[in-house]
Amino acid sequence: MESSYTLRTAGVADAGEIARHRGLMFLDMGLVIQSEAEALTVASAPWFADVMERGQYKGWVVELEGQIVAGGGLHLSEVGPLPGCLRVVRSAHIANIYTHARHRKQGIARSLLNEMLNWCRESKIDQVTLTSSSEGRALYTSLGFAPQPDGMLLQLEQKR
Repeated sequence: MESSYTLRTAGVADAGEIARHRGLMFLDMGLVIQSEAEALTVASAPWFADVMERGQYKGWVVELEGQIVAGGGLHLSEVGPLPGCLRVVRSAHIANIYTHARHRKQGIARSLLNEMLNWCRESKIDQVTLTSSSEGRALYTSLGFAPQPDGMLLQLEQKR
């Protein structure tokens, strides 16, 4: 990442921009249309502010000339003792890695991820998970992430 970019910890005041990145991320992946991305942004902003205030989400942003051009974060949780591990396991799930198109391929996402993983090591996080788009898979693999085929999902019908 060029030295003209600044990487910093996100604060609650950044929740709206983090939410916007979330909408843009899904739009770029082709999972939503523009109006759905906008609705997702509006719905996500207060939620991000809440989970950040409660310490359940730790975020970082990258700025260029005072404008946020990239960001990402960690959803933090704990898992109780299990057979073979009789202590609480601290877990982080990487989410919302997003870089505006004109700033991609400059090492920004890698810098963000390295900062996040360093924070996880310093904070004694036991495991880090993520869900990857096809575009991000090579980056995540280069950082040591490995696909996990044993996951399952049941999508329950909820009111939107």
